[in-house]
Amino acid sequence: MFSKPQDVDNVFLCDNCGTMHVRSNGNVETIGYEFGAFDVDKKSEGERVYLPFWVLNAQFDIHNLSAQGGGLGNLFGLLGGGQDRQGTIVIYMPAYDMDPGHFKDVSMYHTGNPPQYRASKPEPGVRRLKCALTVELLPQMADFIFVTSVAEKPGTLQRLDYTLNITGKRFIYLPHYLQGERYKPGY
Repeated sequence: MFSKPQDVDNVFLCDNCGTMHVRSNGNVETIGYEFGAFDVDKKSEGERVYLPFWVLNAQFDIHNLSAQGGGLGNLFGLLGGGQDRQGTIVIYMPAYDMDPGHFKDVSMYHTGNPPQYRASKPEPGVRRLKCALTVELLPQMADFIFVTSVAEKPGTLQRLDYTLNITGKRFIYLPHYLQGERYKPGY
């Protein structure tokens, strides 16, 4: 979805110092990250895998919003009955390679239902999927998730004039079990 098949991970985690780096507009940037712990109560069959996610803090300001027929989405419950048109949101985006429809579904689910996990050190020998979503694509993808969250309800969105500013970003690896071709949460 994000680029050609990945031979190289778009994040670099230094085994010596534990610092994570990303390339951003031709420069190297240090980025905060964490790993989720595998929940001992959620043991499952299959390979243990860490799935990469970008977590974005964003401020939004909806200047003009109108729809015809039906209601509009409530931005994951943040619009307070439709009156509050400013606020902050935490957007979760899967960073591993996937088709656009699945990306939208996973992003919308995790943004509306933030994953509850305990941070931990990475477990030795557990594979990390490569990060396919580059830093340069984050603003466009955040816009996509924001607009989808407002517009994907009954009715026809006629006008949406807004500002969305990313105020922070970090990276998380969420523990999962690979069962066939499906990933089951392990947190």
